[in-house]
Amino acid sequence: MVTNKQVAEKLYQIADLLEIIDVRWEPLAYRRAARSIEDESQNLTQLYKQGGIKAIMEIDGVGKGISGNIEYMLKHKGKSDKFNSLTKDVSKGVLDILQIPGMGPKKVKRLYQELNINSIAKLKSAAKTGKIQELEGFGKRTETEILSNLTRKKKSQNRIPRKDALPIAKKIIARLKKLKEVQKVNYMGSLRRKKSTIGDIDILVSSTKSKKVMNFFTKMPEVVKIITNGETKSSILFDGFLQIDLRVVPPESYGAAAQYFTGSIEHNIILRKIAIKQGYKLSEWGIFDRKTKEQIPTKTEKAVYNIIGFKLIPPEKRIGGKEFATYSLKKN
Repeated sequence: MVTNKQVAEKLYQIADLLEIIDVRWEPLAYRRAARSIEDESQNLTQLYKQGGIKAIMEIDGVGKGISGNIEYMLKHKGKSDKFNSLTKDVSKGVLDILQIPGMGPKKVKRLYQELNINSIAKLKSAAKTGKIQELEGFGKRTETEILSNLTRKKKSQNRIPRKDALPIAKKIIARLKKLKEVQKVNYMGSLRRKKSTIGDIDILVSSTKSKKVMNFFTKMPEVVKIITNGETKSSILFDGFLQIDLRVVPPESYGAAAQYFTGSIEHNIILRKIAIKQGYKLSEWGIFDRKTKEQIPTKTEKAVYNIIGFKLIPPEKRIGGKEFATYSLKKN
C-alpha cells in the first residue's frame, strides 16, 4: 500500500524539480499539497477506494492537476508520470544533491544552470577543484561546507542502530520537557516499537502552544537543515545525518496520536477497521462517534484501546496480527 508519506515526498521532489527548471507558481502549489497530505489522517489509498478522485480533491490544496498525479501514484505503487517527465529534463542526480544538508532548490538550481552539476560526483569534483567558490554568492566557506556535508549525507543514507538513536531521542525529549508549554512528550514510531534499526526519529508532544514548541525545536543548535516547518509538524536534519519529525497535538488528542504515530501501519489499519465496525472513526486527532461526530477525549493510549475493546497493546507487539486476539477485553 502506498503511504501518505511516500506521496508527500514525491510531491516535494516534483516541486523542487519544477523550481530548478524555472517553472513559476507550480512549486508552491505542490509544496502546499504535500504538507496537506502529510497532515491527512486517513490513508490516501483507502480514501481513494471510498470516494475516488473527488475525495482526493477535497484535501486542502489539492486541485484537479495535482489530484490526477496523486491518482497515478496510487495506481502505480508510488510511481509518478509527472516526476518521470521532469527527470527527462533534469537528471535524477539533482534530487540526490537536494538531500545534502544546506542544499536548497535555489542553490542547486544555480549549480545546475551555471556549472551543469547534476550529480553527487560532479558536485564533489567541482568543490574539490575550487569551481564552486568562483560563483557569486558562494565562496570558499560554502565550498568547504559542501564537502563536509557530503560525508554527512553518506552516513544518513543508512538506517542507524536503536542504541545510537535512543540517546538522541532522549536528549531532545529532556529539552522539550523543560518547556512550560509541553504537557507530554515521547518518541514514537519504530524506535518505540523497539526495532533494531530506525530510519528517522518521531517525537510527539501534547501542547496548546504548538508555535512556541516548534520554534524551539527548529532552532536547536544541532539543526543543520529545516526540512519542513509547520504549526503541527516540523522535520529537521539533526547533526547532519538523522531526520527527526516532531508532531504537536492538543491534550485531548494525545492518546489517539500516540497510538497512530507508534504504528505499525498494518496494526493501525486493522484497528481502524475494528473501530468503524463499532461505530467510531479513529485518527491521530482522536476517536469520534460516527453518528454524532463528537470526539471522545483520549489523553492516553490505554483509553483508545479500551474504548475499542482491547487492553493496552505494548508497542513492540503492534505488528498487525495475533495481538488483537491476545489483548481483547472480550472473554473467550
